[in-house]
Amino acid sequence: MLYIVRRLIYAVVSLFGVSVAAFVILRVIPGDPALLMVGPTASEADIEAMREYLGLTRPIPEQYLLWLRAVLRGDFGRSLRFNDAVMPLILRHLPATLELVLASVAVAFLVAVLIAVVSILKMGSPLETAGTFVGFLGFAIPNFLWGLIFIVVFGAVTHVLPVSGRIDSGLTVPRVTGFLLIDSLLARDLRAFASVLKHMILPTLALALPLIAMILRTLKSSLLDVMGEDYIFTDRMKGLSEVYIVCVRALRNALIPALTILGVQFTFLMSGSIIIEKIFSWPGLGLLALTGIQYRDFPLVQGLIVVYALILVVTNLVVDLLYGFLNPRIRYA
Repeated sequence: MLYIVRRLIYAVVSLFGVSVAAFVILRVIPGDPALLMVGPTASEADIEAMREYLGLTRPIPEQYLLWLRAVLRGDFGRSLRFNDAVMPLILRHLPATLELVLASVAVAFLVAVLIAVVSILKMGSPLETAGTFVGFLGFAIPNFLWGLIFIVVFGAVTHVLPVSGRIDSGLTVPRVTGFLLIDSLLARDLRAFASVLKHMILPTLALALPLIAMILRTLKSSLLDVMGEDYIFTDRMKGLSEVYIVCVRALRNALIPALTILGVQFTFLMSGSIIIEKIFSWPGLGLLALTGIQYRDFPLVQGLIVVYALILVVTNLVVDLLYGFLNPRIRYA
């Protein structure tokens, strides 16, 4: 419990530091949101009036304190581009990104574990060679290039899978959670569920393939180290099957380094899915962030940065707690 309290304190300090850095950087980089709001033909008086209205004429420390006081009341301001409250706007787009990233992480983890286990059980066989090739291919091609390849192959050439959006234009699903897979099941609309699933395949694979390679290499190396431990030798002396030893006894300890990679990459995917969302017209936080940056939408970008930082802190805390579950020898002071 003391460990969790200490981490929560660190989290608050980290969020404060991130908010200060983001607030200052957004105001010192070139560009004038007031000019974007009033248009290029506006007079200097109109531009100055807009700056006054947006509070940009005040000193930056004063602007930050006013913003922080509002945030502590739960008010992140209004988006300059969408003229909507920032946090509800972010929460409407968050499920789309979470659904895509969680699906990518799940696919990457399951495939990497399967290939790593088969490679250990079939050392020196063609299956191990195939697994090594998958790892090399995943590292060699970045996710945005996978996205473009998939669009050309499955969208432009074969027309097998959809390459934009989350669901077919003629279908609608009542919003309950914002996760269309769940909402379509709650509505018992199998046609909508199938459409959502088809739209998810390509962007999910584009994000998952490089992650598969990363987890696979880490997990395979960790499994090889664990297989040399004394307790594995003892298990073999007891007559336990090799499948049980690898899949149960060795895999649990070998997952710890892979879990670290998975936690770090989850936060990277949350904040780094912008290109994939742009390529596949996926209406998530990535497209929202891109619009906010393009229009110098200070309130929106600040809210997004805080949300991303919060996701990072929570993910790291969850990963740390999972260490103790996977390896009981780990104890937190």
